[in-house]
Amino acid sequence: MGRPPIIDSHVHMTPRPDCVDRTMRIFENNGVTKFCTKSAGFVGTGRFEATLEVKKRLGDRFAFFVNLDWRGIDHPGWARRETQRLEQAVKLGARGVKIFKNLGLGVRTKDGRLLEVDDPRLDLIMKKAARLGAIVAMHTSDPKVFFDPPTPENERYLELLFAPSWSFYGKDYPSRQSLLEARDRLIERHPKTTFLGIHLANNPEDIDYVDRILSKYPNLYADTSARIGEIGRHPAEKVRKFFIKHQDRILFGSDLVIGPAGLQLGSLSIWPDDDTDADRFFQAHREYFETDHKRIDHPTPIQGNWKVDAINLPKDVLEKFYTKNAERLIWNKS
Repeated sequence: MGRPPIIDSHVHMTPRPDCVDRTMRIFENNGVTKFCTKSAGFVGTGRFEATLEVKKRLGDRFAFFVNLDWRGIDHPGWARRETQRLEQAVKLGARGVKIFKNLGLGVRTKDGRLLEVDDPRLDLIMKKAARLGAIVAMHTSDPKVFFDPPTPENERYLELLFAPSWSFYGKDYPSRQSLLEARDRLIERHPKTTFLGIHLANNPEDIDYVDRILSKYPNLYADTSARIGEIGRHPAEKVRKFFIKHQDRILFGSDLVIGPAGLQLGSLSIWPDDDTDADRFFQAHREYFETDHKRIDHPTPIQGNWKVDAINLPKDVLEKFYTKNAERLIWNKS
């Protein structure tokens, strides 16, 4: 038997022909049959128009999410403008909107304050997404240690050294807990909207928490993008039971970035990555989900110098996780 096919529900690809070619080559080598980019820009941008060309070229193998334009956030017509753009994008094939972590950590109002994750200005967009059947994918907060001092004692010091903008320690940044609580309030306020909590609902360090919110909010899904290192720190049997319990609500995602400057395999690298590195990246994912191997390398070494134990998902659960959940949620197939 060959490798089970995979749908990668979380990719960032620059919509240029050379990047598309490289993406398809990597995916063909690794059994990825479809993929979804979460960074198509918004209606009216060159990136969005180029993404539509990719869709024409790849057809059913490709799906895309658009993004919000935070410019003019203080203007009373901002939310209406964004809902109109979302409606246009959905008519043109978009399956949802991806909200990056700059909501809560970067977007500021004219008084200099950070826009809160559950700010009422977002409500109109959430309601429109529900009416359109568009998914709202959210990246809220970041790994726990990114909120700790970025010193050599930080276990991800090397990563933060090369990406200092990923540190949210000090200044006027809200706490990680308050960001997640605000995100949860937004989900609760919009039960008719379908949410996708990327990076295992942004809290892979606390499987019990993710279990609770998936149980509490039937309109919430999660993906595993760029968090196998953190998920794998939990006992393998506990994680396996978690995936079995929520087998209809978790999607495979890699957070692979493909751009003209190169690859990003779940996180930055301190050396240039090539296609062989991408093959190892996907093989590490497969080993974690498909085998019962102990003390294996997780896919993204710079995220932490530790080993993980694989979880050997049952075949039917693996099939849902790898393909069926994405087919149903993103590709609208039963």
